[in-house]
Formats: sequence, C-alpha cells, structure tokens
Amino acid sequence: MTDIRVPVDGADPSVERNLVDQLEGPYPGTVRRVVVPLAGTGAAVVDWTSRHPLLTVVLRRDLAEETVRVTVTLDPGGAGQRVLPPVVFAPWSAAGASVPAYAPDTADEPLVASFPVAVTAERAVDGTTATPVTGAALTGLVELAVLEGNLGRLLYLMSYEKHRLRRAAREVHAYRTLAHARRDALDRIGADVGVARFVDELVHEPTSGEVYARRLAPPAREPDAAYAHRLGLYRRFLLPTPGAVRRLLNGPGTDTDPNTGLFADLPGGARFTVREDDDRFAVAIRLVAAGDPQNRTNFLAQLRRDRLVLPANTPPNNTAHAGRAMPASRLAEVTALRASLRQSYAFDSAHGVAPPLAAALDRAGRVCRALGSSIVWQVTRAQDDAGGSRYELGLGVDVSWPTPAQATDLRNRVLDTGRAVTADRTAEALIAAARAQGVPTVAADGELAWLWRVCGLPTTHRVSTTRMYLSHLPTRGLAVTAPLSAAVGADTPVEAQFHAPGDPGGNALLLAGLVAAASAWTGAGEPAWTPLTDAAARTRWAAVPARPAGQPVDQVLAAAGLPAVRDPAPVVAALNRLPDELVETIELPAALASALIAGQPAAGDRLARLVGLLREQHLAAALPLVETGNRILLVCSVIGLPQAGLNLAERRATGFRWYTVGLGGGTAEIKAVGARTALRPTHAGLVAVVALSYVRTGRTDPYEFRVELPDGVTLTLAQYERLMNALTRVCPLGVEINTFGIRRDHVDLDADGTAEPLRPTVARTFRTFQQRRHRGVYDQL
Repeated sequence: MTDIRVPVDGADPSVERNLVDQLEGPYPGTVRRVVVPLAGTGAAVVDWTSRHPLLTVVLRRDLAEETVRVTVTLDPGGAGQRVLPPVVFAPWSAAGASVPAYAPDTADEPLVASFPVAVTAERAVDGTTATPVTGAALTGLVELAVLEGNLGRLLYLMSYEKHRLRRAAREVHAYRTLAHARRDALDRIGADVGVARFVDELVHEPTSGEVYARRLAPPAREPDAAYAHRLGLYRRFLLPTPGAVRRLLNGPGTDTDPNTGLFADLPGGARFTVREDDDRFAVAIRLVAAGDPQNRTNFLAQLRRDRLVLPANTPPNNTAHAGRAMPASRLAEVTALRASLRQSYAFDSAHGVAPPLAAALDRAGRVCRALGSSIVWQVTRAQDDAGGSRYELGLGVDVSWPTPAQATDLRNRVLDTGRAVTADRTAEALIAAARAQGVPTVAADGELAWLWRVCGLPTTHRVSTTRMYLSHLPTRGLAVTAPLSAAVGADTPVEAQFHAPGDPGGNALLLAGLVAAASAWTGAGEPAWTPLTDAAARTRWAAVPARPAGQPVDQVLAAAGLPAVRDPAPVVAALNRLPDELVETIELPAALASALIAGQPAAGDRLARLVGLLREQHLAAALPLVETGNRILLVCSVIGLPQAGLNLAERRATGFRWYTVGLGGGTAEIKAVGARTALRPTHAGLVAVVALSYVRTGRTDPYEFRVELPDGVTLTLAQYERLMNALTRVCPLGVEINTFGIRRDHVDLDADGTAEPLRPTVARTFRTFQQRRHRGVYDQL
C-alpha cells in the first residue's frame, strides 16, 4: 500500500528524533536520543549511565492489516528480572511510531546505571493466530531507543498523540481503497458503484437441475473478501478492447504465465483464451432482369466492353481496351497487366475477368515466376453470361489443377531459403508471407491454396477432378440459383447453396463433417454406418412407427443428449419441409441399433461418442428415429431439426441473408433470410440478388469473440457468475461474447470436480452484480 506521510515530518518519520533535531536556543544538547543496537536474538544493552531515561520501542516499517505485540524483559535471567507490560502497535501504524516500554523512577536519583533487556515480538494478521518474529525479521520490524532528560520525557508526552493521528490517517486512507476496505467501508464503496452485498447464495438442485438463489440465515452476509473481489470489476477504468479483456481475466503476462487477474483463484493458475479468428462471410451475386430480359443482356455487354480485363492479345480485345475512356497512364497499366497475365496463364480470346481478380491472379503468376517455376495455368472458364452467379460478372475463373510434380516443385521452391532473391519486391514479400504462414504438404493441399490465399484469392474450390474455381471474393462454394428474368409483381424462387468440393449438390459443411466423423468412428474400431439418399431417407421417415413412452431406448437416447421421438407424424412432416441439401440421414450399424433398443448402457456410451464426433465437426443437430426391425436412423443437419432443435451446437451452422441492388431503375423485394427465398420485382430494369452467407467451422462469427478455458478446468457457481458479470462489464456495443463452451464444459454445479453442462434454462442463471443507482437507497445497497 502507498504510505501517506504528514509533510511537516520530513523524510524522517521518527517524531521524537525530529523534535530533538529542531530544538533551538539554550535547549540543544539538553535532550539526548540514542538508538540501542538489537541483536537477532532480541538481546540489547543500555550500556551507559543514563539520566532520566525513557526506553521506547520504535517501529521500523509501516504496518498494514497486522498487529505487532512486543514484550520487553528487564535484566533477563538476572536477580532483578522483570517482564514489562507488552507494547502493542495497532494495524496501520506508521514507520517511526514508538511506544514507551520502560520509564524508571528517577524522582530521587536521576541517574540510572546500565541495564540489559530482552525483546520478543509476535504479529497477527487480521485476527489470525499470532506468530513469533525472530532473527532478521525482528530487527527489521522494531528497534529500541532511549530518550534522556526531563525535557525529553515532556516533549515525548506532548507529541505522543501524533502517532495515533498518523495511524488513524493511514487507516482512513486504506479503507478508502478496495484492497483494504472492510465492513461498512466496503458497503460504502459498493453504494458508490451500485453493487450491493449479497444476502443470498447460488445453489444447484441436482434432482431438478435448477440453479436458484437461497437467502442466507440472518445475520449472515457475503464475506468481505468475496464482496471486494466483485467490487474490483467496477473500481477500475476499462475500455472494451481485446487487451483489456485479457488483462481483466488473466492479469499481465504471457499465455504460459499463471493467472494473476480477476480469476487468479482458478485451479493451477489457468488462464482464459480470448479467441477472435472469424469465419468469413461468403458472397454470391446473381443478375435477374426485372421484366424485359434485354436489360440483363445489355448490362453484360456493357460490362465486357467497359470494365472487364480481357487478357488475350487479340485485335477485338485490344480495340475494346483502347476505346475505353481512361487516362493514358491507366491504359498503360492495364496493358502491362494483360501482358503479365499472359506469361503465367493461358486464356482464350473470349475470356474476361474483373479487375480485382485479374490483379490477384497476376500476383500469383509473379510469385511463380519469381520462384523460377515455368508453370502456365490453363484457364478453362472466365466471365460467362450463362455461367450463373459464379461467372456472369467475371468474379471467378476455372483453372486446371496442378500436377503433383508441379505442386511439389512450387512447395520446394518457396521453402528454399537459399534461393536467389529477384527484383520483384511484391513477389518476394508474398513469398516471405507464405513461408511465415506455413506451406502444407502436397497431400494436404494439392490445389496449392497457400499460394492463392497469400496472393488475395481466398476461394479455392474444386469443381471437378481436373478444375478448380478461383475468386478474389470469399465464396466457400456458395452459388445462387435464380432465373435469368422475372416478371414484375410476381414471386420468383431463389435458392443459395454451399456446394461441397466437386459440386455434388450437398451442403459443404454437412458432407465434409459426416465424412470426417465417419473416418474417426471407424478408425476407433466401430462398424461403419450406412448413408441414405434423399429419396430413400424420406421413404424411411414415412415408415417410422409411433412408440409408447417408457421404452428402454428412450433412456439411452437421453443419456446421449438426443430426443426420443414417440409421435413421428408431425416430426416427419416438418423434416419434409427442410431443404434436401441441409439434411442428411444415416442408418446406425445393426448391432449398435439393437443394443440401443434394448437399453444397454454401453451402447448409450457408444452413441454419445458418435454424437461427440458430430459435434466436433460443427454439425448443428441430430435427431434419432427408431424404426421397426431394430433399426435406427440418425438425421443430421447444419440447421435446427424438429423436436431436437440445436442439440449439437449453440446455433445453426449455416445461414443466409439476402439483399437486392437495383440497376438501371430495377427494384425488387426479397425475403431476408433462409436458404430458399422469393424475389418479387417491383420496377422494371435489372436487379442484382446478393446472398451474404456463412458456415461455422469452429471459428468465431464476425463481431463476436469467444472465451475459452483449458480442458479439465472447472468453475464454481460463484466463479461462473463472476465471469459473466465481468464479460458484461467489458462487452463492446454491437459485439457478442460467446460463452457456450464455458457453459457446456467448464461449470461444476455440484462441487464434485467434474463439469456438468448447464441446461438452456439455467445457462443465464446468475446474479447481476451492478444495479441502477437511485438517490436515497443507500441502505438497500
């Protein structure tokens, strides 16, 4: 704690020493003050004949919340041994404070012969058991001083109260700080920030799974330490920045340092991780003529004539570029760009690409040339009026796959730190960036996504066994399907879909997740499940029978976190309304299904592991359907399912947001959300239908950050509500804080050392620390 010193005392805090030094006139020399050396054993000797002596015990350091008791023994071990009354230094006493220990009677004889003393000390902190102070700690804590003369005694008596005043001032100062405030002082600080002391406690009811606040039996109240810990949230200046959040939760230091922040009481000094590595939105644009189809044809012709880069060196392309209204310097730049593209890519004469795409492709070509590679990429498709949302605006191209030899050669070249550096500074900077980010093996990245990504092409999507789609926009295989034209005032169906690599028509995340989960499942020695086609799945759904309640299979399904469907009719009806590409159905292995229907707990554990694998692949929901003949279907989805909801994740794994942009006077209305929507043109012209979509792959959403803990670290209910209030305190406007993982895997409800998932109704059951403040309600705070 910072010491407060009365300025007139100067740098030396000893009151009596200052008084002696300040004597003037005839008084200097009439008062003598001598410090008596004190050994680590506590022995000391006043080894001179003193006149009217006063023996004092002097404090050598400031005290905080501790009491020091010093006992002085005269003539220890001798015939005149006498234990003097103890000297007590109260908490917050200042260095230099002294208490008289021995004042011999000098009424008849002013001179006192030398005498030995023994000193013992003990200290107690905030009411705890006192512990002895010995050795160097003793000599660092107290010292002895002798003040001689009647004037010295009188001056000491007159100034004695000053020690009390300084101690009281330090105590008042300390109680105004959160670190040292106690009892009513804490309540007053809490009233200042609108945080009341709790008179109840959170309790978990195991039978019902509920968490509720139970009132403490009067006069019990929240302890000072716990109350001060909560007040610490509001007694500091905080900005909602990533660094401020990390320092609040963890304190300063690196990720490997122990937690010294607000949660220093976590087991093993565990630190929170604040993740903000966003899944990027995917974008797709589709042109739809509102009314006359010629509006779209004219727009695309003008786009090719005035905007697109036409790389091939043909007379029509050269004439088109020469006829554009642009400065000569810009025309020269475009001409150089076209020539550079032709060095690394083989374009047809009709190919055109958007200028940002052309610049990104050129950067990749320059990197290849700087690496010394002679590879020439074959462009098989570019801007295409009939190419749909991927190609009609020239926002993407199809390029032939590199051969394994070409991919290996490029990887070896970029990893070669001894290669000669070229004069192309841009290419060299991109090569260094690729090397720093890491270059995967050819087996893991045969399409060379590392090359395209570092050059500004985030989309590398395999469209066939020989071709890949490149774009400077993030698309993740997204495509929008809509007619070329739509009648004004009529609803026109529009659909968006995340295609898996190879464009099979299924949802990319769903198919990839099931493949990865199947590989992990069979890799653990389990029999493979059987995937069903969409048509076969719907036929099997319709044959699922109704079941009575209380069957053994219901218990094992519940243990795995899955619902039990007993009345399938409404569920199947709802399933049939879902888009085919967002739902996949698998049939569980026959032996596992039979064991589940029999209610065997071991089978339930196996099913729980399967559900865990699906969750790890970021699928959103799974719904079991029990058929006749000991068969069980498992419907998996990246959106919520009827009766199951989102039982594998907090939110749906994929979503779509629709917009329209009017061109040439065209306007339209569109339903904002959903994979399938309806477009209604309201004015004739041209409309760009824009789908802004996302796929959750375990990263954070835009405008979101996630708080995580290491595996196995658990929070008590008190720590959980402290965390939630801390995050509420630093939640920036318009930003979401995702604590789903904390609530699912890290809250120990019953204090058994193992985390229990919080039910959705319980997940937000925590007391709000800070309340709105009103005048005249101090007693309620």
